[in-house]
Amino acid sequence: MSRFWSTPFLALFLAVLPAWASAQGFPNKPIRLIVPYPAGGATDMMARLVALKVGESLKQQVLVDNKPGAGGNIGVEMVAKAPPDGYTIGISATNSFAINPHLTKKLPYDALKDLTQISMIGVIPNVIVVNAEVPARNMAELVALAKKQPLAYASPGQGTSLHLAGELLNDAAGINMTHVPYKGDVPALQDVIGGRVPVMTSNLAGVLPHVRSGKLRALAVTTAKRATQLPDVPTMMEAGYKDFDISVWFTIFSASAVPRDVLEILNREIQRALNAPDVQQRLREANIEPAPTSLEQIRLYTLAEHERWGRIVKKTGATWD
Repeated sequence: MSRFWSTPFLALFLAVLPAWASAQGFPNKPIRLIVPYPAGGATDMMARLVALKVGESLKQQVLVDNKPGAGGNIGVEMVAKAPPDGYTIGISATNSFAINPHLTKKLPYDALKDLTQISMIGVIPNVIVVNAEVPARNMAELVALAKKQPLAYASPGQGTSLHLAGELLNDAAGINMTHVPYKGDVPALQDVIGGRVPVMTSNLAGVLPHVRSGKLRALAVTTAKRATQLPDVPTMMEAGYKDFDISVWFTIFSASAVPRDVLEILNREIQRALNAPDVQQRLREANIEPAPTSLEQIRLYTLAEHERWGRIVKKTGATWD
C-alpha cells in the first residue's frame, strides 16, 4: 500500500465519502416533501406545483406528504430529525422559522440550528379589511372609529403574523382593538364577512374574492409595495405608518446537515421550477408572488426575519407559554 493510503489518509477519505457519494448520485430514489398543514391550502398547492416540476427535471418522484398539527410544528420537526441526505425536505411559512421560536421555549426544533433554508417559494401580501357595513373607507377613518367606540379584530390564531399585525396597528395608531383569535383563516374570515367581528388582517389570497364581491372593504396592504391585484389600495406606509411591512413568505427547507452540493442541486431545480411560465401563472392566479432565491439569499433573509419578528413578538407581548 502506498504512503497515501496510510491509516490517517484512509480514515479521512472514508469520513468524507458518504457526503461525496450522496451528492454525486443525488437523487437516486424519490424525495419526500412534507407539508405541515392540511391538503388543499395555499402551502399544499405550492408544494404540489414545485414537486411536479422538480420531479420531472430530476427524473425522480417528489412525493408530497401532509403532516398537519401543532401549528405546523409536527411536520417541521419531522424534517429537522430526518436523515440529513436531502431525501426529506419540507415547505412552511413565516411562523415556523421567524415567529414561533419567539413565542415559546418548547419548540421541538431549533429554527436556526436544526434547519437549513433551500429557497423561498412565494410571498403573499396581507390586507387590512373591514366588513362592508363598517363606516370606515380608509385607515384614518378606521382609527378615528376605534378611538370613539370599542372595536375587535379577528385573526387565525394567537401568535400568527396576522395577529401580530393587528397588535402592531394598535401600537402604531394608539388604539386598543380587541383581539379575537380563531382556529384558522376560514372561521375568522366567515365571522368578519358575517359582521360578527368588524376588522381583520388577512392574506390577499383569502380575502380578494370577497373584496371584489363587495362583502369586504380593503383599507390598506401591509407590504412595502401595493398589491398588483389591488392597485388602488394604499400601503400602510402610504397611510402614514412608517416601516409597517408585513407579509407571509414560504420556503422549502431541510435538516441543517444536508451536504452543500445536495442543497445546491435542490436549489437549482426549485429555482428552475419557479421560473417556469406555467408555474408562475398558477401562483399569481392564486395571488402568490413567486420568489425564487439563492441559498445565500434565503439564509440571510431568514436570519433577518428571525431577528425582526423577535422584536415584534417582544413588543406585542404575544406568547404561547
